[in-house]
Amino acid sequence: MTDPVALLSGYLRIDTSNPPGDCRGAAELLCGALRQSGLSPVTFGARPEKPNVLCHVGGTEEPGLVLIHHMDVVPAKAEEWSVPPFSAEVRGGFLYGRGTLDTKGLGAAHWCAALRAAKAGILRRKLFLVANADEEVGGGEGAEYFVRNLPFPIGAAYGMNEGGVGVRDVFGAGGKFFLLNMWEKGPVWMKLSAAGRAGHGSRPTAKDAPARLARAMARVAELREPARLTEPVRDMLRVLRAKGFLDLDVDALRSGAEEAAALETLGARFPEIDPLLRNTFAVTTLAAGFKPNVIPSSAEGTIDVRIVPGEEPEAVAARVRALIADLDVSVGLLFAEKPNGSPMGPLYGAMEAAVLSVYPDAAVLPYMCTGFTDSRFFRSIGIPTYGLMPLLLPREEHGKIHGVDERIPVDGIEEMTRIVYALIERWNA
Repeated sequence: MTDPVALLSGYLRIDTSNPPGDCRGAAELLCGALRQSGLSPVTFGARPEKPNVLCHVGGTEEPGLVLIHHMDVVPAKAEEWSVPPFSAEVRGGFLYGRGTLDTKGLGAAHWCAALRAAKAGILRRKLFLVANADEEVGGGEGAEYFVRNLPFPIGAAYGMNEGGVGVRDVFGAGGKFFLLNMWEKGPVWMKLSAAGRAGHGSRPTAKDAPARLARAMARVAELREPARLTEPVRDMLRVLRAKGFLDLDVDALRSGAEEAAALETLGARFPEIDPLLRNTFAVTTLAAGFKPNVIPSSAEGTIDVRIVPGEEPEAVAARVRALIADLDVSVGLLFAEKPNGSPMGPLYGAMEAAVLSVYPDAAVLPYMCTGFTDSRFFRSIGIPTYGLMPLLLPREEHGKIHGVDERIPVDGIEEMTRIVYALIERWNA
């Protein structure tokens, strides 16, 4: 099957919401498409309901190319959608469904472009297709299991995954920008806890657990650390300047106050850049009490911190502890990973050329993603991995990822497939 719209429509109708993350039907569909073309995919996983798919499509030379996406999706509340979220309904030129953008649409483009390349006989270098389970809950039973239990060696290779996007106007009106994910900020999730006496709601004190936690959370929410440059962001700003979208010369800045002031101005002009210039702190959950007139004896909440390269999770946690030290609120690490990334290499150039073959007036930018993806697992086994969903969309459409009425332009599905095919073609030139 090399029609990406047909493949994606069938893919979307399989509910792979995670939790529970049952991807068996999705894996069967994807493997069926490969077997129809005479290929021999392999499935393996930590549990039967969470299979991972690996297929060597063709080619013998290295470095190879690994095209990666994940089969699971976040849950969708049907009552909030204008169409059933797993119906794959077409309306107004859009194909609706949970996973269209994250990342079943990307997977359909990978699959169909790879099958076309195999049929065309252009595969000199090894080409692999990968579909992982479990990404939406951390990847432990998906990509992490996958890289630790490979059924056969992949060899020297580069990977292409999610994490970057094509977006209009983000750095200037009329601009077409493809943000190629080279780096990812590190997630540091912390739990803040306060304990105290229980009492009647009519007799509050400053020492009450919820009150202390609320003050601590307010300080964290208002925390805005100084802006600073990291190499991934410096690389992006260099390209933006070279392409005429910025006047700022980051290599001419003197460190210290001059750099910080220039970066603050930049972040105010382009809000999308601001979280790339600093660690960010978000209050995500709060829990306390059971009755309006009872002061509970405990309260807790969580914060989601995303750290820039060069930061250590424990050092950031220590700064949070110091910030609220006078409030007697404990801070514990729930989950932490350092920022990770891949160096600029030949795949960047091939991806840029592939995008320009369809959008000759676009700007391809090296980018540091504020989220984190399965790419970190492939990087951990020596596969430099980048991320891009090569689909040009307005900014507001990207807001539907994990949201209500997630959708993809029908003509954009084939367009994405063309760009992936152009990448494979250039990688084998």
